[in-house]
Amino acid sequence: MDKLDVLGPKKRASHVHQRLQKHWIKEENRYKCVKENKAIASRICCNRGPSLLLALAKALWPWFLAAAILELVFDIFTLLPPIILDYIITFIGNNEAMWHGYVYAFLLFFAACVTTLALVHNQHFLITASIIPRSGLNMAIYHKVLKLSNSSRRNYTVGELCNLVGVDAQRIFEQIYTVNLIWSCPLRMILVMVLLWQYLGVASLAGVFVMILIMPITTKLASTSQKLQKKQMIWKDSRLRQMGEILSGIKVLKLFAWEPVFMRNISSIRQNEAVTLKKLAFVNGTITFLWICAPFLIAISSFVTFVLIDETNVLDPSIAFVSLTLFNTLRTNMASIPQLVAQIAQSRVSLKRVADFLLSEELEGMNPDNDTTDGNAIEINGGTFCWTKEEPPFLRDISLSVQQGSLVAVVGPVGAGKSALFSAILGEMHASEGEVRIMKGGQLAYVSQQAWIQNATLRQNILFVKPMQREQYDSTLSKCCLKPDLKVLPGGDLTEIGEKGVNLSGGQKQRVSIARAVYQDADIYLLDDPLSAVDSHVGAHIFTHVIGPHGALRNKTRILATHDISVLPDVDKIYVMSEGKILESGSYRELMNQKGEFSRFIEENRKKQDEENEDSSTVSVNENEEKATNLKSAGDLREQLKRTLSRLSRTVSVEEKEKKKARFIENEKMEIGRVKIKIFWTYFRYATLHLTFLFMLGFAVYKCFEIGSSVWLSQWSSDAPLPDGSQDVPLRNMRMGIYGLLGLGQGISTLIATIIMAIASTRASIRFHKSMLWSVMRSPMAFFDTTPLGRILNRFGKDINTVDVGIASKLQSLVTMIIAIIGSFVVIIATLPIFIAIMIPLAIVYAFIQTFYMATSRQVRRLQAISLSPVISFLGETVQGSSTIRAFGSQYDFIERQNGQVDTNCQAFYTSNMLNRWLAVRLQFLGNTVVFIAALLSVIQRKNFSPAIVGLTLSYALSVTENLATCVTMWTMIENQMVSVERIHEYSHLTPEASWKTESTRFDLKSWPSKGSITFRNYKMRYREGMELVLQGINVDIPPGQKVGVVGRTGAGKSSIALALFRIVEPTEGSILIDGIDISDLGLHDLRSKITIIPQDPVVFSGKLRLNLDPLEEHSDEDLWRAIEQSHLKNFVLSLEAGLDYQVSEGGGNMSVGQRQQLCLARALLKKTKILVLDEATAAVDLETDKLIQNTIRKEFWDCTVITIAHRLYTVLDYDRILVMEKGRIVEDGKPDDLLENPESFFYQLASSAGLL
Repeated sequence: MDKLDVLGPKKRASHVHQRLQKHWIKEENRYKCVKENKAIASRICCNRGPSLLLALAKALWPWFLAAAILELVFDIFTLLPPIILDYIITFIGNNEAMWHGYVYAFLLFFAACVTTLALVHNQHFLITASIIPRSGLNMAIYHKVLKLSNSSRRNYTVGELCNLVGVDAQRIFEQIYTVNLIWSCPLRMILVMVLLWQYLGVASLAGVFVMILIMPITTKLASTSQKLQKKQMIWKDSRLRQMGEILSGIKVLKLFAWEPVFMRNISSIRQNEAVTLKKLAFVNGTITFLWICAPFLIAISSFVTFVLIDETNVLDPSIAFVSLTLFNTLRTNMASIPQLVAQIAQSRVSLKRVADFLLSEELEGMNPDNDTTDGNAIEINGGTFCWTKEEPPFLRDISLSVQQGSLVAVVGPVGAGKSALFSAILGEMHASEGEVRIMKGGQLAYVSQQAWIQNATLRQNILFVKPMQREQYDSTLSKCCLKPDLKVLPGGDLTEIGEKGVNLSGGQKQRVSIARAVYQDADIYLLDDPLSAVDSHVGAHIFTHVIGPHGALRNKTRILATHDISVLPDVDKIYVMSEGKILESGSYRELMNQKGEFSRFIEENRKKQDEENEDSSTVSVNENEEKATNLKSAGDLREQLKRTLSRLSRTVSVEEKEKKKARFIENEKMEIGRVKIKIFWTYFRYATLHLTFLFMLGFAVYKCFEIGSSVWLSQWSSDAPLPDGSQDVPLRNMRMGIYGLLGLGQGISTLIATIIMAIASTRASIRFHKSMLWSVMRSPMAFFDTTPLGRILNRFGKDINTVDVGIASKLQSLVTMIIAIIGSFVVIIATLPIFIAIMIPLAIVYAFIQTFYMATSRQVRRLQAISLSPVISFLGETVQGSSTIRAFGSQYDFIERQNGQVDTNCQAFYTSNMLNRWLAVRLQFLGNTVVFIAALLSVIQRKNFSPAIVGLTLSYALSVTENLATCVTMWTMIENQMVSVERIHEYSHLTPEASWKTESTRFDLKSWPSKGSITFRNYKMRYREGMELVLQGINVDIPPGQKVGVVGRTGAGKSSIALALFRIVEPTEGSILIDGIDISDLGLHDLRSKITIIPQDPVVFSGKLRLNLDPLEEHSDEDLWRAIEQSHLKNFVLSLEAGLDYQVSEGGGNMSVGQRQQLCLARALLKKTKILVLDEATAAVDLETDKLIQNTIRKEFWDCTVITIAHRLYTVLDYDRILVMEKGRIVEDGKPDDLLENPESFFYQLASSAGLL
């Protein structure tokens, strides 16, 4: 990238976006004005919405004007060569002075050179203009993402937004590039018809009549094409939307062995898309057929009419070949019409889609003028809030006042509205009544319940948008307990932690999120249950040193949503919420004295804890008097541990860190050198070789018929008239008949070729997508941990789109151009054998230009493709963290980052197009040289040639210039587009994980595992080659039905046990046996479908609630309701009008985190296998729901082997056994009470470090 030219200030994304935005805002204001004033609307008869096309036109008019002037010059000088050809043919047949011939030859060369320069500069202006839709629209979409309201956000998934950037903006830019053809093609055709009138007279009207007949048919087909284009984009959006969700939740899919069912869903959508693509290909193929046939139909109708209307009309060489040259010009214009029509249809659809998105509802945001009163930091008076204007209120009658510098807690059960209250304060909800007031100038900081982590270094995540201040930074790291983590991260705080922080534990992610907020030094802190994701001693440290009354934020305003009742006595005020309302508020003491809901809730929990304590054994520790006074009984410890509600958010993701590399996300691979032959071969093979051969043969035959018709026309024009000046009628009729048959051959061969091309290209598209989808879904988790989601979506979006609609039409043009050039040189050499001597140096120059150009062009094209992935990835990352970005007021900083990435992509795009212009100038001058030499040789050797031969030779020489340029351009475009095939091919051959199905027949897995015993034998594991072992020789036997808790500090290897059981990571050494069978001998799906996990990350997918519970559709509604009831989600589902058919939004955005966790529990209850693994599955639920869920697990899985990866010790105190892990080893193994009796035990130390002793 460093070697590419730097973009000028006016080409940068920030500038072009401002230019476009200015005119788009005017369009929006115009529409609002017209809409508000019905009188104006009726007077100007305009009810259309804001026009993005008009905004683009206003932004681009200076370039359009310059390009249009040059296009007009090009059009005029394009028509001069046929006229000059007439003079040369006349010169050959007469005895004019030789210098006349030299002048004609020079004029022919001069006209061609002017045409070349006009065309190249015209294209340069259009390329510059196309930067505005390319960069400007990308940034307009990004700006809008940061403003989307909740209702709008639900309508656009990450996949659909990637489509807008990668496909729609691209199509609009391509239309801008060819915008002049919309008027210049018809103008050239009219000018050609005027010239034909000069040579053929009234007979030329026959050609006009043919055009009039064809136009309505093509118009109707163009309309059909546009409708199909809209339908295809709907399917494409749907496919990418689901693909984005699959990639976001791929770990859950693998853990539950759901890949096949989700692959079937994607394949079903793709099949519908492919049907539409095939219809679209047939329609566009028919348009191509009509416009390819049109010039010949016009020619034959004009020539036949010319010779039939008057017997004295003789088709002499001058008339024949000037007309033929004009028909060739007509053919060139008509040949571009099908692609132009398709582009217009595509761009209209894309313009509508982008405009609809830009017109989506925006957040109302916070009013900066709404200042608070009485020293309050935040005020809400009688507020009623809803997620969208159409939905009923979610929060009702909210009255809240938060004093500056106070610590306020918000408590309540799952779904009470705690997170929604924060969203209302942040301006994320629509206020139907009341308003939110925030102290003027107060800077906000927000820590979301699920930590949002950027794909950047740990340091960048904490600094966010502020510069480095070393003292403050170090202090933040210490207070948030991050310094010990830096010691184990390979690059310290400069370690790139991956997309969504996949390489950090949940607790580490939340601590980074807290550190980011602390470092910003804001005035108001909104903390949405952040301590639920860290273990107890870390949570106590952070509350004491950061959040609490004596912490670093003691002088700041803090609102803390929490389920941890142990911190409530230390807060200034408590708000108790239920069902979207504030039930009570006051200090801890006031609420307890009120004897209301809060008081009853606290008392009930104390009673339950006392009951549990009575059942626990009491252990006296009397080693010496001093210890006896300091130590407590195991029962007391259990009581204190049970009061701890802090959570360690650790999903079944990579917990242990790579030690040797500081970079987890791998750079995108870029091939070097020319696109390999095997890539072309793969495309042809996927299209099927015989169809590829047939469609190439079809177009080759078409071109042969076309050349044959020209040669036949040459002979026809050489026929001498009868002595009386009339025509030889039998000979004329024979000439017309064969000329017509040759034309019929062109039509039939073209029709067959276009049909075959439509079938072959669609077949290739389907197979490429299927191959890549299978390969990606079969890839191990390591691939997804090191590859950004946007990079994968770019392959399934833009690269697949290139294969869908780009390559086939370019391949058709290339084949026809190659045959045309070969035919042209054959004709020229046949008439001018000496031209062979000229061809050799021209061929050497041509080969040098092409080789030099192709080597550079393909690499720039690859850079262009690769530089788009960060744009899409960053867009997706922004969508996920938009609430956090807005809360911190950091929109400008993120916009600047995206500006830089869009500029980088635009650099490659602009350089690529400048290379194309470099090539065009040289190739067209080379072609102009061919024309000049052919004309010069014809003049020099005029005595040796008839006018017909010279006309034939020069008419083909004139086509060489454009055909040569078109051929190399098409070849370049194909090779550039083959980069997409290359990228798809790369992702179609990823290293797969182990087989899904068990290959051996010696295992009977129908009832396996029937007992649930688990044995680890010297089990060792590392996450990737070259990394240190994260499990180091684990040896443990777990009998059937035993309840085992796995505990240990962060990084001890707890979650690695779960990963090992599900073979998310394969062993380095050793084995795991379940009921005596080595799981390494089993297929992954046979294993994963037979054991169950409740991960902490509550991943849900968009679609019906019932499909989220049971994607395989194996259970009845009765089973689903039972699982819902057992997971204590019944009241929520009953409150939904659609019940089990309730539509869950992307990522479960319309459910609370706690409700999503309950949904995951319901999945496990439905699956119910002999082995259950829990990874802190109740971290986001309130204490009451937590206890109900724990009871459900004990009751429903009483006969199952349960392994709980415990970040909260109290959840495993009544288990049969505790495994304590440290540095990848099991350091203690025993009953909880036994371990607590020993003050020297690790388990005892864990309790002690939690501050409970």
